[in-house]
Amino acid sequence: MTDSEEIDQYRRLVEESNDVVAVVDTDGTVTYVSPAVKRVLGYDPEALVGDVGSEYTHPDDRDTVTAAVESLRTGPDEPRTVEFRVQRADGSWCWIEATMRNRLDDDVIAGILVNGRDITERKEREAELVTTKQRMELALEGANLGIWDWDMRSDRVSRDELLTEMLGYTKAEMGDRMRGWERVVHPEDRERHDEALAEHVANRTAYYRCDHRLKTKSGEWKWVRTMGKVVERDEDGTPIRAVGIHQDIDDRKRAELALKEERDMFKEGPAVVFEWEDTADWPIEYVSENVEEVLGYTPDELGSADRHYADIVHEADHERVVSKASELDSEGVESITLDPYRVITASGDVRWVKEYTRAVESGNETTELLGYLVDVTERKRREHELQQFKTAVERSAHAIYITDAEGTIEYINPAFEAVTGYSEEAAIGETPRLLQSGEYDDEFYEEFWETIRAGEQWEAEMIDERADGERIVLNQTVGPIIDDDGDVRKFVAVAQDITERKERERKLRERERKYRTLFEDTRDALMVFDRGGYLDCNERALELFGVDSVEEFIEYTPWDRSPPRQPDGADSKAAALDHIETAFEEGEAFFEWTHQRTDGTEFPSEVKLSRFEYEGEPALHALVRDISERKERERELEKREEKYRSLFEDTRDALMLLNRDGFVDCNERTLELFGIDSVESFAGHTPWELSPPQQPDGADSKEVALAHVETAFEEGEAFFEWTHRRVDGTTFPAEVKLSRFEHEGKPVLHALVRDISERKEYERRLEDQRDNLDVLNRVLRHDIRNDLQLITGYTKMLADECDGVEVNDHLVTILESADHAIELTKVAREMADVMLSADQEMQFVDLRTVLEGELDEVRSTYSEAVVGVETTVPQVAVEANDILGSVFRNLLKNAIQHNDAETPRVTVSVTDREDTVVVRVADNGPGVPKDQKETIFGKGEKGLDSQGTGLGLYLVDTLVESYGGEVWVEDGTDGGAVFVVVLSKAE
Repeated sequence: MTDSEEIDQYRRLVEESNDVVAVVDTDGTVTYVSPAVKRVLGYDPEALVGDVGSEYTHPDDRDTVTAAVESLRTGPDEPRTVEFRVQRADGSWCWIEATMRNRLDDDVIAGILVNGRDITERKEREAELVTTKQRMELALEGANLGIWDWDMRSDRVSRDELLTEMLGYTKAEMGDRMRGWERVVHPEDRERHDEALAEHVANRTAYYRCDHRLKTKSGEWKWVRTMGKVVERDEDGTPIRAVGIHQDIDDRKRAELALKEERDMFKEGPAVVFEWEDTADWPIEYVSENVEEVLGYTPDELGSADRHYADIVHEADHERVVSKASELDSEGVESITLDPYRVITASGDVRWVKEYTRAVESGNETTELLGYLVDVTERKRREHELQQFKTAVERSAHAIYITDAEGTIEYINPAFEAVTGYSEEAAIGETPRLLQSGEYDDEFYEEFWETIRAGEQWEAEMIDERADGERIVLNQTVGPIIDDDGDVRKFVAVAQDITERKERERKLRERERKYRTLFEDTRDALMVFDRGGYLDCNERALELFGVDSVEEFIEYTPWDRSPPRQPDGADSKAAALDHIETAFEEGEAFFEWTHQRTDGTEFPSEVKLSRFEYEGEPALHALVRDISERKERERELEKREEKYRSLFEDTRDALMLLNRDGFVDCNERTLELFGIDSVESFAGHTPWELSPPQQPDGADSKEVALAHVETAFEEGEAFFEWTHRRVDGTTFPAEVKLSRFEHEGKPVLHALVRDISERKEYERRLEDQRDNLDVLNRVLRHDIRNDLQLITGYTKMLADECDGVEVNDHLVTILESADHAIELTKVAREMADVMLSADQEMQFVDLRTVLEGELDEVRSTYSEAVVGVETTVPQVAVEANDILGSVFRNLLKNAIQHNDAETPRVTVSVTDREDTVVVRVADNGPGVPKDQKETIFGKGEKGLDSQGTGLGLYLVDTLVESYGGEVWVEDGTDGGAVFVVVLSKAE
């Protein structure tokens, strides 16, 4: 094609184009215009050439056109597009979209090239849309509806204030992106909402509509109906714009749901119909027959005068039920619905019920209540389980999140934010891609999605990225949530932050590599070698093998420093090469080996070979530990084992071996004890065959024996008392200890049976002695003490009637002796109490009550003494029994009776410590000599100048020791003695 032909072709394209092509100079004068101007504006092209273009431009648009032309002069490389109105030949106005290009430097065009397109119809449609929108806004405002306009290309959403105010947000808080909308949709409604929108976007529905819950700023959920329609699509049919409304349907929706719930209640179980009197406690006038099936009561039982409905309402819910029922007394309230509450069934069980009740009026007064109950116990149980699961997820230390089937995050737990740094607001509506660190390629993620979409679980350690850009390592498990049809509906992921653990592992590996090369600081022989021989060693290796230098050592091979054969007869070189090859192939080898020093002596060793890189080549690190001492210990153990094997036969206890089937071996003492002739004969028995049919407690011997044997096999040992039977039919009590061990490679039990006949006889005699002591105690308490009281009484009567001095002296002697005898009976009685209470369990004893009681008694008995308390006795319980008072009574009396001061003074102080209580009894007497402090609590030891039995302090020591406490004597700061008692607090 020639140049003229090419130019002619371009001219024809311009002249036949539907768009107007024009050229203007820098002053705006038209120098050329294409024939299309005739069709678009009605002008002949020749008539326009030479005219100024602004003369035909709408006055309101001239500045816009002028500015576009001026900008072309300052930035000639970039085209400018501008919309403006041009007057047609008939006087009407036509909208033109013009693209201008600076071609002033072009020798052919030499001006500004303008391409103009008629957009009048589009502008008219836009104007109609604006008018329609304005009318719609007026209608929506009157109906309290919110409007939205969604630019689907930029994902920007325009919302009016009615919509944002409906939810309590400002427009700024909602933002201008679709994400601001999605994050307030209830998680349970999001999938249904997205499906409805997707159906309309795919042009399968006439419009988009969905009832769903949106989260208000206050955190509550509001039911909203969203309706919309795609109003603009591009040439390919792809939607680019949608508009719609939000309508507040919260009140209506909740009413519908309440009605549905009421209807659904009947699906949960049979309804029990009740009719109550509108009086206190709601006497039951009528109840349906099925009440027995639901609550276990018959209608007659509930209708009796002795039982009202309030009687079966759970006490914890009674006040709530009464409060709700009282609403029926309010004007205009005809019926109530009670949230589930608990009732007590006839069997005492607790069931959850939901109640619907209405008032029955007669003469404008409520006389009766008519309602029905539905058992919702199972639903409450499910709700409780769901709450437990939710609590567990919320409190989990691992990050947990749930996505829909497309991977959009719908839920995160609190740990997710702690681990990843992303808040709920930032994460909801996004995908897990926000955690990607760029560490993995597309193939990795393709395999991930293929796995979980196939319904399988996926687990891996992944390097992810926190919101702050910090990298973390997460051990993630992702699994599908599948519906009843087997379709994947959602995915749940659990991510454990193992960043710190991985860092510790990395440092551990570094230390391992470092320490593997540290030779000289260890006391083990370390060396490096390859398949050809040694390459290096430490000083300990030279010492162990008796070699002078490293240079000399590396001349050897491992088999050179070994005897020709190992103890098992294996050829040392062949075995060494096998171990070396194993270490090279598997990374390590561990074995025992016999080495040979240069002087010919041999020593046993443990050898560990580890593969590593040495100077860039694979080599082995060898650790050789001399185990000569250990081997010697093992030989000693074998000797001891032989020794103990002989003890098996020499012991005086019966020893035997048994398995679950019976005895397998025994010693001579066993044969003597059971009266059996030989081990072979004994091995034919089982433990229960050498026992009476039943044990003393009535238990079946075989069943109990098998249980003990099984316990020993499972737990390693069992210890119990048992009654055995000899072959002659006589029985004897025994202590049995079973211990599990390995015998000939199989688990067996070692049984030690000790005849405790003599001990049992001794225990029986002790019990008889305790019974006799109890009789003696009763005699001391009543018979002897009563007689002494009579002697004292009659002696006092004689003293009152006799005037002779000599007679009175004798009577005083009689009274003193009688009082002393009474005192002796008290001590003997207390000793008997102590001995009889040896097996008595400890109790919680109030220290203040006991101590103050004894103080009052001593003050009454010894009026000449001054008995005081230095501190308030704390209100505290100690571990003791009911004769704790004897401890303080004896110490107080001891402080007075053994006091040589003119006025005996006794001071008691109590210190309350964390776990113990310390009671101190101080006197102003002569004190206790140093050589008597250790023995003063001994049985029969008397105090200074004492005329008593010497048992009082022995009794104190015995009792305090039985309480797990302590007692001692020390010198007072101002003379005298201080007796200190330490008792444990009761827990």
